[in-house]
Amino acid sequence: MRAPTVAVISMGGTIACAPSADGAGLVPRINAADTSPVNGVEVRSVPWSLTDSSEISFDEIVRLAREVREQTDRGADAVVITQGTDTLEETAYALSLLRPLDTPVVFTAAMRAPSAPGSDAAANLQAAISAALDPELTYATSGAVVLMNDQIHSAKWVQKTHTHRVDAFRSVGRSDLGVIHEGRATLLRCDPAPALPALLDSDRGDAVRVALLTAVLDQDTDLIHAVARCGYQGLVVEGLGGGHVSGAVAEALGELARDIPVVYASRTRAGAVLEKTYGSPGAELDLIGRGCIPSGQLTALKARVLLTLLLRSGHPRDKAEALLMAEGAAGDG
Repeated sequence: MRAPTVAVISMGGTIACAPSADGAGLVPRINAADTSPVNGVEVRSVPWSLTDSSEISFDEIVRLAREVREQTDRGADAVVITQGTDTLEETAYALSLLRPLDTPVVFTAAMRAPSAPGSDAAANLQAAISAALDPELTYATSGAVVLMNDQIHSAKWVQKTHTHRVDAFRSVGRSDLGVIHEGRATLLRCDPAPALPALLDSDRGDAVRVALLTAVLDQDTDLIHAVARCGYQGLVVEGLGGGHVSGAVAEALGELARDIPVVYASRTRAGAVLEKTYGSPGAELDLIGRGCIPSGQLTALKARVLLTLLLRSGHPRDKAEALLMAEGAAGDG
């Protein structure tokens, strides 16, 4: 009986870092797949890039999704992707929406480099490989998952909540999808498939830019007006509390919403935005009346990813907005 094969696609980040030759700090220099052998598993190393996760683009994520499919076509039983933690919650969700496979793809990373005392790099990689091969994970979700610190998170709900601790990743407002126990995945709940079709095969590679702004105290409207001048195709606003802005900002958003999709989320990053409670200027009823779209349970980061991929797929504005609202309203089972 042959050993199972796991393709490990390495995309740089702390898990692939080593001290720089000139002693000027850690830089991605190594292949993450080489940091930890796994007994009984054939690890197929797929070097992808040596870069910071801040450099990842939507075009690269689409290419990555196609690479995932190619690796399984070449006989890989599962796929693990390693990258930097800073944009991990966004790239994992994007790949979950593209959905190149009917089975989960496991993302992992490290908060401490392999050379650092107490590094979590090898442990996270071994756990990710184990989880990727566990059939129980397929029963729990069909999308991408993030495995960090022996915790398995749905890509839709995971957030990085700390700058440097090994337990930085949380499923905010929800329980974890599962945990690693004695080397195996133990599932705690099920996560439904996204409420929209897989977007990989419909992606047209269109150059789409969606801006993200945060509502703040005593805010002016100059940046909102600049969104239109700069030619963005969409805007997501991290509103105050339940998704609110000032009256003046709401007026500017309403003007913009005549031309491009404008989505309001919450800068609290936990809980669904309000849709039918407050009616004062800048509150949700006012924003919806001006043509703004509620993000539902999606954070602004996830709403921006979703809107970008929907527009890249050529969905007309009304269809893209309807799909975004459906995905934002979908619960976590």
